[in-house]
Amino acid sequence: MLTHPASLLLDISKNFSNHRQLRDDSWYGYQDGDHWGAIPFAVNSLYRGQTAHHYPMLPSIARGLRSPDIAEISKSSIPDQANLIFRLAQSAWFQRELKYHPIFTHAGQQKLDLDPIALAQHYEIPTGYLDLSDDFNVSAFFATCRKTQHGWEPVATGVGVIYRVDLSTLETPFGRYIPLGPQPLPRPTEQCAWVTELPICHSFEGWPNVSKLHFEHDRDVGEHFLNMFSSGEKLFPPDPLADVASEILTCREIPIDLVDAVLDSFINDPFGPLKSQFPTIRKEVAKLATLIGNRRLLTDQQVASLLANEAWSEKMLAEVKAKWRVVRRVPIPPNEAKEC
Repeated sequence: MLTHPASLLLDISKNFSNHRQLRDDSWYGYQDGDHWGAIPFAVNSLYRGQTAHHYPMLPSIARGLRSPDIAEISKSSIPDQANLIFRLAQSAWFQRELKYHPIFTHAGQQKLDLDPIALAQHYEIPTGYLDLSDDFNVSAFFATCRKTQHGWEPVATGVGVIYRVDLSTLETPFGRYIPLGPQPLPRPTEQCAWVTELPICHSFEGWPNVSKLHFEHDRDVGEHFLNMFSSGEKLFPPDPLADVASEILTCREIPIDLVDAVLDSFINDPFGPLKSQFPTIRKEVAKLATLIGNRRLLTDQQVASLLANEAWSEKMLAEVKAKWRVVRRVPIPPNEAKEC
């Protein structure tokens, strides 16, 4: 494995000094049924930074499970099935709370395509997506800094990795890679966020046009990117949806109606959990978290506070615009990915 000095990241970073301005000026719209979305056409590459290399690199929903292959969920252990159902229910909880947020109503009024699962991924809820950024500097921050109980800090030792996706030579890049924009939610906007969906037991390694850069950690380089983003504050601005996601992940509770809804969604899935196992799986989920009734996390008071903030409303609820150009998003068959 070829490993580069971390100083190479500083050299690459210089090429992105005006990236955000170019990005903001290059959104082109596409029609998707009754809704529309947009893609920043100044973007030729996507990046993902990690402080260490993990193989296989799976979507967050599939990490840490005991079964080596969970493509056929019913063949996995009951604890693994329960973990998957629990994580899917957490994602469903985030989606339900998102509907109370003014941005959701705002997007609906403008018929703007808003992917709630992709948003959940960028708020750290386990999903089948992998998050990326079109800003190299953002990926360099996540590759050189780690989160601690006291905030973000630079990594001093070991080997980090930055993945690069070359969009320019992919025939249908926008069927596989999806930007989270243009929309004004603070965190995805600041992180120049994109996602790609990974089949549940497929690794990102080996995908077409995905390359890796391994580097030796250097505390000074980490400090550089830490300072660039004000110790992480620029990438994680205050946001009630972040508070909602944090509560979902830490409260060790889950609404039972969402657990049942997730289980029911697999009834006609030949690879899903067996219906006869639903009661056993539900009991196993109850070991992971307390099963509760419906609990509202994003309160009316929080929403009213947002709407009462004129500066927030003017910025966040403004009309979303893009230069119009016909672009067709083409789904990519999952069997094109490399299996883990």
